[in-house]
Amino acid sequence: MSGGGTIAVETDAMVVAARTLAAAEHQLAGLAARAAVCAGLVVGVARQRHADDAVVLLQRARRQAATVAAGLETASLRYGAVEHLILDGQRDVAAALAAVTGFTLRVVACAFGPLGALLVGTDVVLLAGGLVAVRTLQRTAETGRFAPQSDPVLLRALALVLSSLDDGIRGALLTETTRDVLVDDAAGPYGREDIAAVLAALLLTPAGGPLAVTRTTQRDVRSPWRLVDLLDRLPDGHEPAGQVRIERYEGPGGPRWIVYIAGTVTFARDSGDEPFDLASDVLGVAHRESDSERAVLTAMARAGIGRDDPVLLVGHSQGALNAVRVAEDGGYAVGGVVQVGGPTGQIALPDDVPVLAVEHDEDLVPALGGTAVSGAAGLRRLVVRRSLPDGGFGVPTSPATVDFPAHDLGAYRRTLAAAEASGDARVQAFSHRIAPFLDGGPGHATRWRARRVRSGPDRTADGG
Repeated sequence: MSGGGTIAVETDAMVVAARTLAAAEHQLAGLAARAAVCAGLVVGVARQRHADDAVVLLQRARRQAATVAAGLETASLRYGAVEHLILDGQRDVAAALAAVTGFTLRVVACAFGPLGALLVGTDVVLLAGGLVAVRTLQRTAETGRFAPQSDPVLLRALALVLSSLDDGIRGALLTETTRDVLVDDAAGPYGREDIAAVLAALLLTPAGGPLAVTRTTQRDVRSPWRLVDLLDRLPDGHEPAGQVRIERYEGPGGPRWIVYIAGTVTFARDSGDEPFDLASDVLGVAHRESDSERAVLTAMARAGIGRDDPVLLVGHSQGALNAVRVAEDGGYAVGGVVQVGGPTGQIALPDDVPVLAVEHDEDLVPALGGTAVSGAAGLRRLVVRRSLPDGGFGVPTSPATVDFPAHDLGAYRRTLAAAEASGDARVQAFSHRIAPFLDGGPGHATRWRARRVRSGPDRTADGG
């Protein structure tokens, strides 16, 4: 059984059919056993022959049901591996084209000067823009809605472009290698992390100033039973109670914790005292410590989470990015990560950290994270993916996601609920790995509000 890969919610029919056939196989086995007993009680040669035939037919039907059920389950499990092969192939082609484009611009610049390279580069940009315009017009005609930000084809192309920028730069510098084409290293030279760091330095307010992290509420709770229950507890960063929720549960081996992290609160360039902003988004992608990540780590320390205490991290959007970065760098004993709608596809966590990512094909935010990590690391990361009917438009969303309905937390909740109800073996395996956090036991929950302090000492005092 595979522990990772990709499960598309559209394959639910295969999973349900496999479960139905498995149940039928069990019932047929019981009928065959009872028929065999009855056959032993039949009197008469003709009747005995008919009874034996019935037993044989029931046993054959049982074997066929078992074979088809196993085949459907195997097909659903291999779906993720096949999809990763396709996506890796697309990424390799995009990387090679970017490297060739960079090399061509270098040759043209050497032969005709910077102006020649500029003209060629302009032609490339115009060609790409023309293709985007044609696709947008086609999509608009199909759906009756102008929404290129929710076009899965354009979003996939965007992810490929973002993941190939470093190949284009190295191609122009004549340093691109075969390994660079085949392995997309976001942390490598000129990779996505370096580009995001440059953008943060040029366009955004510097981070790293004092933070005030205050406990706002506390109450008794019971731990979740299901994966989808985790999403129900994600905080809304706009609420006065704060952007982080932390739950503590006692067990035989000591406390265990669940940390829930809100998404981006504002996209304003100057967000004032709000640390869950655009600057934190870009810094998180750049793998630089952001104010929102510092706020999460401060809240975890103030809540009393020990370095060896098991922790489950749950996040949406920027919260998903923070959850993965904390698991990667925070120094805690992370027992699992559940993330929805985050730009985290190129971040590979250690083998012993189970990761469940939920993504929508029409969501811009996961595309901004580039293409998914390739190879064995990608297969270890379980991805639940869904294509929303009509891009999610027409379904109730929060005011913050009205133009990006595929990014709405409610839409992600429905996707995860469908995946969990499907009975997919990989989802069940992930639930089993984080089962200690999903036992319905009693615990205690606190909420934490983080604010930037424009002047004065660093404040992390408990204001509860």
